[in-house]
Amino acid sequence: MLNLVYDYAKENDLLHKLAFYYEDYEANYKYTHEYAERAFAELDVKRKYWLCLPISAACSVSMYEPRWTPWHPDEKDIWVRPMPDYDYVVNYDNCPYPFVVGTKGFDARIQFAEWFGKEYGKTAVLIGIRSDESLTRRAIFTSQHRKMMHKKLRYSKVLDDTLCNFYPIYDWKTSDIWVANAKLSWDYNKIYDLYYQAGLTVDQMRVASPFHQSGQDNLKLYRVIDPNSWGKMVSRVNGCNFGGIYGGTTAMGWRKMTKPDHFTWEQYAKFLLDTLPEKTKKKFIYHLDRFQKLWSEKGYGRNPRVIKQMIDEGIEIENTHEIRIFVLKMIFMR
Repeated sequence: MLNLVYDYAKENDLLHKLAFYYEDYEANYKYTHEYAERAFAELDVKRKYWLCLPISAACSVSMYEPRWTPWHPDEKDIWVRPMPDYDYVVNYDNCPYPFVVGTKGFDARIQFAEWFGKEYGKTAVLIGIRSDESLTRRAIFTSQHRKMMHKKLRYSKVLDDTLCNFYPIYDWKTSDIWVANAKLSWDYNKIYDLYYQAGLTVDQMRVASPFHQSGQDNLKLYRVIDPNSWGKMVSRVNGCNFGGIYGGTTAMGWRKMTKPDHFTWEQYAKFLLDTLPEKTKKKFIYHLDRFQKLWSEKGYGRNPRVIKQMIDEGIEIENTHEIRIFVLKMIFMR
């Protein structure tokens, strides 16, 4: 996405209108940061921002810490790496707008874009999301209920008077990325070369926040590919080593889940609940109660529009108003 936009802006004398930012999660592969450093140094863009903000990031490797905070100002002694020292680094101390420690990463990106729009006027936020990466993303662009589009472009979303998101490469496949890199000689994150040498297929190669559920399957590769960072990551986030050993297996609830033969699914669900920390346990119980209430009173546990669409398509649905054990199983497989 960055390379496409940069080349177009350069060819059409529009570089003065271009800006880009990098949201640094502190504990990524060093090759990711090296790629960012090359982009910041080599691309002739005046406005660029390296965000090292103490955001709240998802953490799937620990029951005790469902989220963690990169660049937390009170945890400097255990940061995985020193904060970059560039003029364009935006951190908690110099952030140009009010920032609250622990703001979720998604919200932080919106806040940054809102600040940029107010500072420089109408802004198009260009995002490299591809629908090929997940069914959820595909549904965003193919839904018949899409609203707030710019000039009816399905790959757009109007946020307010100054902001509009665009997803121009939403229909690119993974192979398209590598064809473009080869034909146009674009620079890229060299971690993919090491992924290839490690035996991963193209579709398995993903650079995600290391403790996010999307990255847990490859977390163990840090030990081999980036051992210096791995040693600090283990002491940075509770459960990192466990995730490195069991990520991508049923021990982490990945893809499928089995139960001991002497348990029913209901008994196993209750057993698992009792092993959780109290705060996490209460959260699960709340969602279980909510699902059971919806199923028994209204006959659905998800969006009622989906149920209506099934009925409209002629599918026969019977609401028994009974709670089935599969509800418990469904929750723990999420």
